[in-house]
Amino acid sequence: MSGAFLTIGSVEDFRYLLPRILEVSAFEPENANNPEIVLGKLSLAGWQSWPAGETRAIRTFIDAWFDHALGDDLLEAEQGWVGWDAEAVLCGASRAGLPLASWLARLCEPDAALVLADMRQRLPDDPFGFWETAPEGYRELQTILTKGRA
Repeated sequence: MSGAFLTIGSVEDFRYLLPRILEVSAFEPENANNPEIVLGKLSLAGWQSWPAGETRAIRTFIDAWFDHALGDDLLEAEQGWVGWDAEAVLCGASRAGLPLASWLARLCEPDAALVLADMRQRLPDDPFGFWETAPEGYRELQTILTKGRA
């Protein structure tokens, strides 16, 4: 998957395989690339110009993926450490060209407080890693981390 468009495959190949790529990425992460890579490929494929039904399905999937990732992070928090799954989906969504407002609002809900607190402690003021290629999304996230609201 990480070689899509860069070393092998075409947009058509990616579109054909995308449902399975997303499924494996969300539910079998040990067998997949990071969400930042997977969702970032959407921009390379020009996905926002695809038919409305396809783009709507992708957005709906990313919504569900974020909720799933946040749930996993919260379960891990109960066991003593907070995962980074929700942050990875946020970064990937931003790399795909999506605004983060709805997911950041969810992150500000009381039941997500542990994940938000972990991000506040862990993330610096300047983007790093995959966030470097998603500066608009990182600014949105930093607003939440510093001001506490979307």
